[in-house]
Amino acid sequence: MVKLRVDSDFYNEAVPIEFTRALLSQAKALGADVTALLEAARFPFDPLSQHAQTVFVSREQYSRLCLQLIKVLGDESGGVMPDVRTPVGTTRLILLSMLNSSNLSAALRRSIEFNATCRVRQGAKVVNSLTVDAEGRDATLTYMCEDDPADQQHNVLCNVALWLRFCGWLIGQHIDIVSAGCGGPEPEFNAGLRHFFPCPVVFDQPVNSVSFSARHLEAELVRNEADLHQFLKLAPYYIIIEPEPSEVSVTQQIRVILGTDFRAEMPSFEDLTGLLNMSARTLRRRLEKEGTSYQRIKDNARRDAAISLLSREGLTVSEVAERVGFSDPSAFHRSFKKWTGQSPGSYR
Repeated sequence: MVKLRVDSDFYNEAVPIEFTRALLSQAKALGADVTALLEAARFPFDPLSQHAQTVFVSREQYSRLCLQLIKVLGDESGGVMPDVRTPVGTTRLILLSMLNSSNLSAALRRSIEFNATCRVRQGAKVVNSLTVDAEGRDATLTYMCEDDPADQQHNVLCNVALWLRFCGWLIGQHIDIVSAGCGGPEPEFNAGLRHFFPCPVVFDQPVNSVSFSARHLEAELVRNEADLHQFLKLAPYYIIIEPEPSEVSVTQQIRVILGTDFRAEMPSFEDLTGLLNMSARTLRRRLEKEGTSYQRIKDNARRDAAISLLSREGLTVSEVAERVGFSDPSAFHRSFKKWTGQSPGSYR
């Protein structure tokens, strides 16, 4: 029986074993030799074995396994982008082409141009665009290839979400997806969509799309080539499991202050200005620049905690509501449905 020591530091950066098992199941479905894959990735045990009782693996172990699968398949999408294979090194080249852009808007348009120029799809029509609504409030990134099977569109949509996480790393900000559309039907198993989209997802749409605050498009890029070299070593963890926190993001600093226990009253905006050593005017301006507000950050912190707690066994919906700061379960139901488009019971 294999066991892994889990201390508090490890737990904060650990990967639930379910992600590793899902990766290996995907590898088997694609014809990869799982035993050879684990050996090449220097994995200490077989997560698919009935004797493996480990609950978590390290971010380094998970990242090595992902990178080894990509090497074996010769496809950086891991075989889940049905329209085109992504040769090893493509992501690095796209990010290098984006690094010296004036802002995220210019960087994203470069990545779209890269896709159109460097990927061959045998004549299939592709929609890949970045638009901003008339009010200048929300930006929408779309992707759709007409030859892709309808029942694979949810995987394509998840890859669009992954790309936004790359973009968040480039600007040192968390990009919160406020809504999404899938170009296919709702899949029978939607754990992947839930992981990447803690927001309403509308299915059977003309294209795959993700919408987020347009203010992020104005953000300057804060990374360089040396940063990219280090980031790519753990990119699977940061892009698939948990985005890398940024010290330059006020949103991230506030999330750290709020923590994960919301049974006590949250700091007021005035309290926050003192904790961050900023004037109220400066804090509002910084939050506006990051496309968010203190209320949205509080809502998202509660939402993320609720989603995590609902995934655990042994807690009732009322207990989850209490842990995320709702004394009235009905108020929690209303808020959760507003956040995710589903009731807590349906989501569970």
